[in-house]
Amino acid sequence: MLIFSFLSFFETKDRWISSDKFKHLFISYVMYSFSYDYINRKNSAYISFSIGLFKELYDGFRKEKFSYKDMFWNILGIYLGFVINTKE
Repeated sequence: MLIFSFLSFFETKDRWISSDKFKHLFISYVMYSFSYDYINRKNSAYISFSIGLFKELYDGFRKEKFSYKDMFWNILGIYLGFVINTKE
């Protein structure tokens, strides 16, 4: 019974590519880039990742559910921000 309640925490009908995934990528990129200007690179990544994780955990307790695919796109946005900001 515990396994079924744990599995209901995760999204099952989630697609890898959608407009929602682009939003996750873009918002994570913007958060990383904005915080990169004011704090160091490592903390910018922690902040951006934490905000995305907390948002997904919050979704996990709602009907939208936690999406590891959204987290993938969040991490990709942080990585994109890292790559673009370190080339300057």
